[in-house]
Amino acid sequence: MKIKLNMNEMYKSPPKSIINQVKESINNINRYTPQKEVDTLIEELSRYANVPQASIVLSSGSDLIIKEFIFLFSNNRQIIIAEPTFIVINNSAQNADSSLIKIRLNEPDFKIPLEALVNELNTPSLVVFDNPNNPTGSMIIAENDIKSILEYENVILLIDEAYFEFSNVSYVDLINNYPNLAILRTLSKSFGLAGSGIGYLIAGDLIHKKFQGLEIMLPYPSVIAGIEALRNQRYMTDYINEVETEKRRIINLVSELGFVAYPSYTNFLLIKTGIQNIVEKLANKGVLVHNVSTQFGSKYFRVTVGSKNENNYFLDALNKIVS
Repeated sequence: MKIKLNMNEMYKSPPKSIINQVKESINNINRYTPQKEVDTLIEELSRYANVPQASIVLSSGSDLIIKEFIFLFSNNRQIIIAEPTFIVINNSAQNADSSLIKIRLNEPDFKIPLEALVNELNTPSLVVFDNPNNPTGSMIIAENDIKSILEYENVILLIDEAYFEFSNVSYVDLINNYPNLAILRTLSKSFGLAGSGIGYLIAGDLIHKKFQGLEIMLPYPSVIAGIEALRNQRYMTDYINEVETEKRRIINLVSELGFVAYPSYTNFLLIKTGIQNIVEKLANKGVLVHNVSTQFGSKYFRVTVGSKNENNYFLDALNKIVS
């Protein structure tokens, strides 16, 4: 038996009403996605995020937007990212033809040291942060700090809010006053549409214009899945409530084992143990968790909050390793 708790996916399928609409859309798989359906998805996202339709850029997954954003805006700019950060941000920044500055998050709260960041901003910069952060689960920067960054005219700031629904913290309202800010979101996490790969960027005219002509044809079933999910949000909020309940339970039980589970604003936890190669030991017990050894050492791991049964299996495996 394998318990898959390494990809931060929703542990269950979306409601049948959504699945059935997606199944029906497959009958039109021989056709390109009608623009009418794409427009409907943008309308639903606009209503959900409370932003103008014209501010939204659709993409097949947020990973692609990150890569494209760094390609478009890193020319003649240094790139600044957090350390650690989402692996796609890190890899895309490292592959760009720009100097790269990594700013280490302060432990144990894993926040950006603002002074170290501001000291770098007199040079034209592209700053890319994930907030909440992956793999720590922390909120790395506050609104006032973001405003202070955006006051630098030569700075472009991209914030990946992939886990916004879990944190309930967003800086999307700042876009009205700061044209050098963009917010990235996805339907992969809280809406459970990882297999559909729908990411969307929210940005003002300054940034939005750069993406004109780069539109991507989203698969028909993905568009339908996104529309139906946004029209049936109750399952998403129910899932978030389940995650919060299970997260508290896991934190308590892990603490009883003498481990440290860091506060998280996501559907996963970063856990510190006193056990070397803990990821491999859990895999041998049938539990797949995410390996963060290159960032923190082999005594740490990141685990997705799964179903109650999956979490019980994971906790039992931990108990057996300890004993």
